[in-house]
Amino acid sequence: MDSFIRIVIADDHPALTEGLQRLLEIEPDLKVIGQASTAADVVHRVLELKPDILLLDLKMPSQKKARISGRGGLDAWAAVKGSGSTTRAILFAAEMETQEIVDAIKLGVRGVVLKSTGTQLLIKSIRAVMSGACWEGTKAVPSFDGLLTTMGEELNKRKLGLTPRELEVASAIVRHGMANKDIALFLKSPKTPLKSTSVASLTNLDPQIVLNWTTSLASTNFL
Repeated sequence: MDSFIRIVIADDHPALTEGLQRLLEIEPDLKVIGQASTAADVVHRVLELKPDILLLDLKMPSQKKARISGRGGLDAWAAVKGSGSTTRAILFAAEMETQEIVDAIKLGVRGVVLKSTGTQLLIKSIRAVMSGACWEGTKAVPSFDGLLTTMGEELNKRKLGLTPRELEVASAIVRHGMANKDIALFLKSPKTPLKSTSVASLTNLDPQIVLNWTTSLASTNFL
């Protein structure tokens, strides 16, 4: 059995991958066995080399000379997972949107690390994921359940186009049929500020609109 963790680095910036390889291989238990600069390369390298860990950039071209795709890395990982590979992936990107992180976790990515993270934390994340844990930003966690719940709520709020305050008031209206005075008491907030907000007009909304909001709010666990 190998005494080191075998790693493939997937990134379309050669200077970064070469520098990262040198830093990782200072550690006696880490060995970079391959690099990939396109989504097609990722699939080929992982299936050929069977690494323990894949450090995966999010934005990669599908193939050489192709335009960089915002989902290039995730598309490649989906293909790898579909092949039955046992390689564990750590998303290693300069920036990530909430939806991208959720999609990555649902595809089985075991770690989420920003490129601005120090090398030592990256090394810790590799060892943690290799040991069976997940890695969230700067710490190891047993699973991504908590992160998925938090991010799911954030995404649902964005889809509704409401602020947290508006969601709370809307929930009070559609759950309890409250009038302005009752809502103010429910939220323990003064009556005047409540009436000055746009959501005060919710009590006069068309019933169908309220019904639609009720359905949306129920799906976000606000009801």
